[in-house]
Amino acid sequence: MRHTEEVLDAQINARVPRRLRQQLEVLARDRGLNPLTLARSLLDEAVRREQHPGIMFGDGPAGRRAAIEGRRLDVWQVMETVWASAGSVEEAAEYLGLRPEQVRAAAAYYADFPEEVDYWVRRNHEEAGRLQAAWERTQAALER
Repeated sequence: MRHTEEVLDAQINARVPRRLRQQLEVLARDRGLNPLTLARSLLDEAVRREQHPGIMFGDGPAGRRAAIEGRRLDVWQVMETVWASAGSVEEAAEYLGLRPEQVRAAAAYYADFPEEVDYWVRRNHEEAGRLQAAWERTQAALER
């Protein structure tokens, strides 16, 4: 999940079981992160999940992203489909094989975190452009 840089202006001190601290340290090491940075990220995701039922967070090659729980669809993908469907939740749901409430969950998440979702939309468009250009270069080479 991509977060915009936020100022850290509050502190929470919590005592946790040793087992949890050790698990956090192992996970942070595996991800190449500082344990406190990972703890902040996981706490942020937990709060977002509570505020947005039906949304989960998952890792992918490009990074951690908000997604539809139980599906392999990111929120940005759902929103692009909604926009391509002229805002029709039902049409987007049918096209994606989702229930309308799953599409509404993505829209509610987008309403609260538009910069994050827009980042993934832009990144996808940029990658599609790069792949298209590479394919065209390959096609030109084949036709020489």
